[in-house]
Amino acid sequence: MLAEGEKHQEGDGAFGHLRAGRAKAAVRGALWAGLNSFAPAVVAAGVFTLTSRYLTPAEYGLVMLAASISLFASAIAPAGFGEALIQRQDITKKLVDAVFWLCVASALVIYGGLLLLTPLLADFLGQPGLLALLPVVGVRVVFDQAAVVPSSLLARSMSFDKIALRTTLASLIAAAVCVPLLLMGYGVWALALSFVAASIATFSAAILSVVWKPGLSFSLGALREVARYGTFASGNRTIQLLNSDQLLIGWLMGTAPLGIFSFSRRIYQLLNDLIAGALRAVSFTMLSSLQAEHEKLKEAFLFATFASAVFSFPIFAGLAVVAGDLVPLVFGSHWVESVPALQAFCALGLLSCIGVLQSSLITSQGKVGWWMTYQAAQQILSALVILALYRFGITVVVLAIAVKTLLTWPISVALTLRILRLDAFTYARQFVAPAVASLLMFAAVLALRHAMPQAHPLLALPAEMATGALVYMAAIMAMGGRRLLRMRDLILKREAAA
Repeated sequence: MLAEGEKHQEGDGAFGHLRAGRAKAAVRGALWAGLNSFAPAVVAAGVFTLTSRYLTPAEYGLVMLAASISLFASAIAPAGFGEALIQRQDITKKLVDAVFWLCVASALVIYGGLLLLTPLLADFLGQPGLLALLPVVGVRVVFDQAAVVPSSLLARSMSFDKIALRTTLASLIAAAVCVPLLLMGYGVWALALSFVAASIATFSAAILSVVWKPGLSFSLGALREVARYGTFASGNRTIQLLNSDQLLIGWLMGTAPLGIFSFSRRIYQLLNDLIAGALRAVSFTMLSSLQAEHEKLKEAFLFATFASAVFSFPIFAGLAVVAGDLVPLVFGSHWVESVPALQAFCALGLLSCIGVLQSSLITSQGKVGWWMTYQAAQQILSALVILALYRFGITVVVLAIAVKTLLTWPISVALTLRILRLDAFTYARQFVAPAVASLLMFAAVLALRHAMPQAHPLLALPAEMATGALVYMAAIMAMGGRRLLRMRDLILKREAAA
């Protein structure tokens, strides 16, 4: 370990950005991040399916309300300073130590405040179950913040293999806690304790995976070096974690509608994490390292945009068309009411991977304040939609949120085009083949359903999924085959050259 305060320049030392072999690191990182997304998503999907069969919408909604409040509390923590460690060209151990203790101290204060406010929140929301649940679920605030710095150092060095192993370990430990407790009849406590176990496991694995260990010093001067970026990044994170939609739904509509909302969004998030996880883990670090190389930045962004659309469009379009058969068959008939809400979330899923790339591009180029403002506007609009429409039911609310998001998305597109100095036609061209192929897939599944209206879901669902997959693959190869082959060759070429 170098002396405290000594700078680690790019490519040197434990903290540096990679400068040589970035393409190879990015490709390998994408593969590891894909594993990082796939394995935890599979485990989480299994646990989620089992939990959904044991818990009613109201019970599930109560746990998610406690989780939303704890996330709301942790949202004010300065975790964005960890992102500043990734974005900054060079950092010192003094700065890393200062960010760690800033996050930990803030987390302890936040958790203490949460304990004091729990009785008031339970009374205000009319949910006495929060009195016991919230202090337990809230413990993860401390461990999540303690993991910020080691996780940022892993991402900065593109150690995506270690990130993948850490996340997989956390998901397995959460499952090992949740499933036995659920089978023993502990209900909501099984889910609540699994949240805490996952946070503890994530922190433990992260701190053991880095060379750095926190020193006892705290340098306010070192923090000033990243104060502007860290503050804006923390503000952006605050907006993303506020969960005002879940809090408002739980308050205005009750735990059963919140359970339907959270259930639908959880399925969306599982798929989104599976698809966008690799992009989220790799894109910000990679685009940050290309700040001074505009043509490479543009090439990398367009490459990732087309690839994300190829994978995300058919998955969310396919889920929307089979949701009516899938939900009662897999999760139980008591979740049938969630189908329209899930289909609305699928509409958001069409933009989710694209949004990850836009966020990474905008923040990596230093426009974190702009992205924070955009996210704040989205949160405010979602809150207004809920306040205006909650009397009409949860389905109407979710559909309205989806429409709002689709209508405001062009704003982020405009800044993306400005940063890349790119014309709208070139950007839109990345989506044409995946969109048309997904529409053909959607139509083929509907036609098959019309041809066999009385088929049992156990027979109809596999037939619909197989038909949709075959139609999509044929269509995307016909319209974008050359592009897909160029993507393959580009990856192979970079691996060979790196």
